[in-house]
Amino acid sequence: MSAIKNVLAIVNDTSGGRAALESALRLAKNYHCHVDALHVRPDPVAGLPLVGEAMSGAVVDEMMEIAERAASARSKDTRAMYDKVIAGAGLEDTGGVNWLEETGIEEQLVALKSCRADLTLLARPTPDNETSGLMTLNAALMQSGRPVMATPPRPKEGDMPGGPFKRIAVFWNGSTEASRAVAAARPFFAQADEVVVLRVEEEEWFAPTEDLEAYLAHHDVKAVVSKVLPRESRTGRALMTATTEVGADLMVMGAYTRSKLRQLILGSVTGYVMHEATLPVLMCH
Repeated sequence: MSAIKNVLAIVNDTSGGRAALESALRLAKNYHCHVDALHVRPDPVAGLPLVGEAMSGAVVDEMMEIAERAASARSKDTRAMYDKVIAGAGLEDTGGVNWLEETGIEEQLVALKSCRADLTLLARPTPDNETSGLMTLNAALMQSGRPVMATPPRPKEGDMPGGPFKRIAVFWNGSTEASRAVAAARPFFAQADEVVVLRVEEEEWFAPTEDLEAYLAHHDVKAVVSKVLPRESRTGRALMTATTEVGADLMVMGAYTRSKLRQLILGSVTGYVMHEATLPVLMCH
């Protein structure tokens, strides 16, 4: 069975970063893996090519100083949040957790660090950070070759999610991306009570579920049921509705499996899920 030994959690601030950290600690406790919590401190110099030629030296210096103060404050607050969460986590019987702080461009460093992790975990984009959040998510998905788990933001502080994932929904369309996501999810399947395979009839992808069920059976995943979703509904909406109906606490899917033209015409299922998901989503590209 494949194993997850090292998780990279992107801890970029005190809200989405807390959600990512708490979800990573859930994995550490239940799947006995090590967690690296990465905080990327923005480099003010990185913005100079965009504004430096149009402004005087004094103005540039002032902008850099303001940006540095903001970055320092965010890093300080994020580290304080990290220390508080770790102090109350009870990390016995886990692979441990380590704080990493780097200075640079977040999506570049995330892509670099993700290549050396079994799984990258981050908070899904929200309206407050949609552009930067999508850039970081896509960097981890497209450039690392590793699976990514996007977790929803948590509305308030409280008890961390606990226990292994018990009911897992798999969005299956037979694509390379979906196949890689299924393989990456095998450690989670091993402790699940039920795996529900969801299939939407699409013209571009049409794959029976029997082969997938046989594959899972070969890997000792026994409790597998399949469900074909109605075609008349938009795929992303039908998928999220079905996931809620089966009571899933984890979704597994391929990311950006449609062609660019079909994404333009029909929209991106991945993008819809990233906007609407209220549960963790494990994805591969």
